[in-house]
Amino acid sequence: MNPAQPVQVAVVGIGIRGLGLAGSAGFLERLFHRPGRIEAGPVVHEREVDPDLLAPAAADEAHGTGGTWTRAGSGIFLGLAAGPGQLLLGRELQQRYGFLGRGRVCRGGALAGNQALDAAVRRIQSGSLESALVGALEFWPLGAGLALFLALRRRDRAERNGDAIWAVLAAGPERVTRMLPIDSAGLLPGPSRTVGGLLQLAAGCAMAAHHACFSPEDGYCQPILDRADGVGFAFETEMPGGAPLRTDLWRAFQPGPPPRPLLKAPAIYPYAGADLADLLQRLERDERGGTGPVRLALVAQDERERQRILGRVPLLLEREEVGPGWVDSGACFSPAPLRGRVACLFSAEGNGYLGMGRQLLLGMPFLPMLMRGFRDLTLADWIYGGHRGRASDPLFDSAGTLFLSQLHAAFTRDVLGIRPDLAMGLSQGERHALIAYGAWNARDGEFEQVPGGGSRARLLAGMAEGARRIWGLPGSTEVQWRNWTVFGPVAKVLEQVASEPRAYVSIIYSSVHCLLAGEAQACRRVLAGCPGLTAFLAVSSVEHTPVMTQVRATYARQCHRPTRPVPGIEFHSHHFGGGYPLSDEQVAVALTGQSLEPLDFPAAAWKVWNSGVRIFIEHGPRNLLSAALARTLPKGEGLFLALDVQGENPLQRAVKVAAELWARGVAVDLECLRTLVDQDSPARAPVNPLLDVAASLFAASLACTGSLDGAYQACLRETQGRFLEFLGQAPE
Repeated sequence: MNPAQPVQVAVVGIGIRGLGLAGSAGFLERLFHRPGRIEAGPVVHEREVDPDLLAPAAADEAHGTGGTWTRAGSGIFLGLAAGPGQLLLGRELQQRYGFLGRGRVCRGGALAGNQALDAAVRRIQSGSLESALVGALEFWPLGAGLALFLALRRRDRAERNGDAIWAVLAAGPERVTRMLPIDSAGLLPGPSRTVGGLLQLAAGCAMAAHHACFSPEDGYCQPILDRADGVGFAFETEMPGGAPLRTDLWRAFQPGPPPRPLLKAPAIYPYAGADLADLLQRLERDERGGTGPVRLALVAQDERERQRILGRVPLLLEREEVGPGWVDSGACFSPAPLRGRVACLFSAEGNGYLGMGRQLLLGMPFLPMLMRGFRDLTLADWIYGGHRGRASDPLFDSAGTLFLSQLHAAFTRDVLGIRPDLAMGLSQGERHALIAYGAWNARDGEFEQVPGGGSRARLLAGMAEGARRIWGLPGSTEVQWRNWTVFGPVAKVLEQVASEPRAYVSIIYSSVHCLLAGEAQACRRVLAGCPGLTAFLAVSSVEHTPVMTQVRATYARQCHRPTRPVPGIEFHSHHFGGGYPLSDEQVAVALTGQSLEPLDFPAAAWKVWNSGVRIFIEHGPRNLLSAALARTLPKGEGLFLALDVQGENPLQRAVKVAAELWARGVAVDLECLRTLVDQDSPARAPVNPLLDVAASLFAASLACTGSLDGAYQACLRETQGRFLEFLGQAPE
């Protein structure tokens, strides 16, 4: 045996009986549907704990789903607690299946199951056995018992036989670092050292096979969205003598077809050359791709449109020296890459509109599966279906902004593969940035409650009382608060606000765009004093005004959330005036501070620009931030892109943003995008395992439910059915 290529052992079958579990299907349901302790139940029938019935039934299930067995190369390995009727079990099972290979029975209870597992793995790795049936049997007071069996086989033989592989006990190049988040003690009704190790291994196999991970923090299993060739867990089991045995589980991703979109996305045709002449020659030969600095990205709905664009573009490029940008509605050209850091921007809440992002969802229905931390996608259905009944709902407007920003983040992060140097948000956009890159979980705090009201909604509902206190008005005084989006000279608006103590400029977007807030009559007087302005009513909010100080303590508590560091990404804070280290306390200070202060976006933009950022990508509805940047920063020296512009098709917009980023030299995964939206390729090689798995699961559910939220919930509920497929059984 070549020591550089050790024999790997695959788990090809699982069988469980006891604790009210009728088999591995019951175990999977208990594990994924009701995480936590496996309770024995109020009544345990005597026949369930009879070792003469319990162990053979579990062994039969593991053996029956374990694929092809050879009698000479298979053995029985058992870990047994000392007790009557158990000592002959190994011989009985060996005769039951006709195994001739040498096995082992480990007696005495303490760590017996772990010893049996270790012995079986060593025998297979040494070449003395091809397969092994490993089991453990344990009883607790009040008649509760559990029998667990695993079918093990050499990985190469299992693959050759076509056996269903749950996971591989891997070492060497496939060694994993993610620790298994489940302790077997939390799954059992009492102390266990006999069956505990095998039970933990079975739970790890279950999660690895379904690319799911149980989170002790929130009590749910979520899809594992790694960028890797597969999913794996490492865990340690006790062994006699005190030295723990480390076990690595690993399973390759099983890619499937992406869902068929309801809208066809345009395709990107990239061409790159060493210089303009080389690029034109490549266009003539239709030689796509390349890594040259001179680039052209064509965006066309079909081949006929591509040919029309190709007929026009060479003449446009040859006519005179052309700068970077769209030389044609379907062709983006760049004579040289744009050097600089990349920033992803997240717009403020309250900018949503009816049907925002709808075509993007219709063209890429798998995107919600990639959004992090969301358990309720009713907002997706609101956008997906374009429900007019929600158009004027301010809560859905704000929550819709959150949702669309995360949808855009899934697109840039997981489809295009963009990891920004800096994440920057405006107002609530700072929260959205934290969620998008994993610093916050969207389920932390009030986020999942926004559609039904939520703590933040209740907080802002008290703005009238806060305004009365800050203005010194009697409690019976009616306060009419208004917010206005204003286009016109901001300097003139600030001049008028200076004479109105109950009106405020809460956000300055640019020199000609701001947000006016305050008492209704005071705001009207400000607007009347600035003839020529264009103003629209906006979603009411007291953030970034002195009224917000009245609820500072409450808001600060809401902003104090579990925060995880995100290496490699700088998070910009308007309150701190730049990047800051992430922690529970620092994030709370940053978010609370910015909510109390008027925001000057141009000033923040210049700080970011001076730090070397030249490429800005806006996430969320509308293009207010990118438009403000274009008015503020040096023209022609930066790239300001928005993934959504009201009035443009959101699907085409997203594809054109990807094309322009590639043309300007930003590293984007155009091949991943192409394969995910290509409706004409029924079969393809896997490009990104993360997207393959998420898209496959989501597509199957979406076809059945017709609802994005229904599809997502079904993916979580049907975990049991997915595992039954690996077991070779039909889902119930």
